[in-house]
Amino acid sequence: MGHACPKQPCHPAHGREHGAALLLLMLLAFLAASSWVIQQRGGESATSARGAVDRTTRTALAQAKEALLGRAASDDNRPGSLPCPDTDNDGDSEMFAGVQCRAYVGRLPWKTLDIPEALDGNGERLWYALSANLRDHPSAQPINAQQTAQLSLDGRPNIAAIIFAAGGSLAGQNGRPSNALADYLDGTNADGDTAYASARASPTFNDAALAITQEDLFRPVKRRVLAEVRGSPTTAGLRRYRAEQGAFPWADSGGDGFADNGEANGSLPYRELNMMPAQAWLSDNAWLPLIAYQRVNADLVRIAIGNATLDVVP
Repeated sequence: MGHACPKQPCHPAHGREHGAALLLLMLLAFLAASSWVIQQRGGESATSARGAVDRTTRTALAQAKEALLGRAASDDNRPGSLPCPDTDNDGDSEMFAGVQCRAYVGRLPWKTLDIPEALDGNGERLWYALSANLRDHPSAQPINAQQTAQLSLDGRPNIAAIIFAAGGSLAGQNGRPSNALADYLDGTNADGDTAYASARASPTFNDAALAITQEDLFRPVKRRVLAEVRGSPTTAGLRRYRAEQGAFPWADSGGDGFADNGEANGSLPYRELNMMPAQAWLSDNAWLPLIAYQRVNADLVRIAIGNATLDVVP
């Protein structure tokens, strides 16, 4: 006698359908989970790629800034001056047109700065804007720490230069490769005036910018000036005066460059000093009258330009 199913009819096919449905649900859940993992990994990969581009760009901008500051501080004739931009993308600063740069915004002159080719994270060469009154030309003199720079960035004034990474091309920038400013820089950065901007990347703006302020520019130059004035016992400056006279000079209290006997505080008595060979650029750019001077005693003086100070001993 056959076995009877209790309470309800036996339906073996129903059990099989239930199992198949369960397997299908499990498969769909697995596919959904796999898709989520792939999307997450894709997003992480895209974020990682963007991060690498941004890091390369930041490094390139920082290295360019360092090169420009080094160039300015070490200039033979006008420390604090900067080269004209490169307008034809050959890496060299352009020659002057009369007494002016041919343009005050162009590509960074990386060959002139003697650095490797400067590329942002998208493989584009860096761009560069210069305050016209800091060009490396005799007509711009005096170039010193009293010079107010003429550029602004995001409304911040007294900017000496700005380095740009143009990023990828946006809508309307279809002329690349070219030397046209508007094919690379965006919005107000491409209009040819002295006001520039930086902002979070968007579909209409992706310029990255790094400013060189007037203070950035002249901080190392002031240190160089003070070191030149300190000099050495055998060549020039205060140390030579001390070696020859047996004491440092008194201060200049009248602003004429000559020491006034008994005056401990005032200006540098620069007319008492032999400042060769630096005398020419120090005088041409009116640095010496800017130096404050304190005679602490016969064997110690303190010289300063603004917040840059230097103690001088024999």
